[in-house]
Amino acid sequence: MSYFSEAELKCQHCGVYRFDEDFLRLLNVIRVSCGFPLPVSSGYRCSGHPIEAAKEHPGTGAHCTGKAVDIQISGWKAHRLLELALEHGIKRVGVNQSGPHSKRFIHLDAALDLPNPAIWSY
Repeated sequence: MSYFSEAELKCQHCGVYRFDEDFLRLLNVIRVSCGFPLPVSSGYRCSGHPIEAAKEHPGTGAHCTGKAVDIQISGWKAHRLLELALEHGIKRVGVNQSGPHSKRFIHLDAALDLPNPAIWSY
């Protein structure tokens, strides 16, 4: 069973679904451990996605490999998600917990070709 749909993980720019199946299995394990929904605000992104296209090296981010996800979450649930993600081996984490609650998120990724381990804020 998957707690995440293809519709929420596909590229919001072009509609293509290229999400990494191993990473998806790990996200489902983390979701079970959390015991609450993990709403995806961004999954796979093609190199033409506006966020990727604006980068210095478009198409090289973890989202473009299908091994990254942004989870819209804040407060104690964000803290719990971070705890469990680290326990389950996530080594790359981005944190955006400022501004309106609807814009707050935790980025999790499993890109092995990017600096690892890494943590950053937006």
